[in-house]
Amino acid sequence: MIRRATPADRQAIRDLHLASWRDSYGAELPADYMADGLARDMDAKWAARSFDRPELTLVAYTDTELTGFACAILDRDPPLIDNLHIRPELRGGGTGGKLLLAMKVALRQAGFDRAYLTVLESNPRARAFYLSHGGIDEGPVEDVMVGRRVRARRIGFDLQTRDGMG
Repeated sequence: MIRRATPADRQAIRDLHLASWRDSYGAELPADYMADGLARDMDAKWAARSFDRPELTLVAYTDTELTGFACAILDRDPPLIDNLHIRPELRGGGTGGKLLLAMKVALRQAGFDRAYLTVLESNPRARAFYLSHGGIDEGPVEDVMVGRRVRARRIGFDLQTRDGMG
C-alpha cells in the first residue's frame, strides 16, 4: 500500500532512511560520520518535516512494515524528488518503481509538468533504475552531501508523457 505520510510515520521513515544511507553511501561519506553523525542528522531532518507543503512524502507499507518512502520538495518548479529509499534487503522487488510512479502521478496532479532528482555518479545501480523508469540523464551537477561536494547526475522526468511516467 502506498499513501501520503503522516507524522505517525516519522520514526519509521527516519529509521529506514538511516539504514539506506548506511547501506548505500559508505564510499561517499567518512566512517566516523556514518557511525556518529548520521543518526543525529537524520533525527533533526525528520523532526523538522511537516508532511505537508512545501513537501510531499509518500510511504509504502506491507501490512505491518514500512518498506520504502519518497519525498519531493514542492517549493520550486520543477519540484525536486529529494528522497526515494527502499529497505536495503527489499531492493529490486518492485517497491521503488511503484513509489516513483506514485510520486510522479502525485506531482502531475499537483500541477507540475516536470520533476527532477540527483543521483550520485558513484551509484550506477540507482542511476540505471531511474533511467529505466522514464528518467532522462540531463548531465553532471555538483551537489553537496552533508557538507561534502559530490559528483552527481541530474535526472529529469517529463510528467506529461507516458515515457516520463514510467
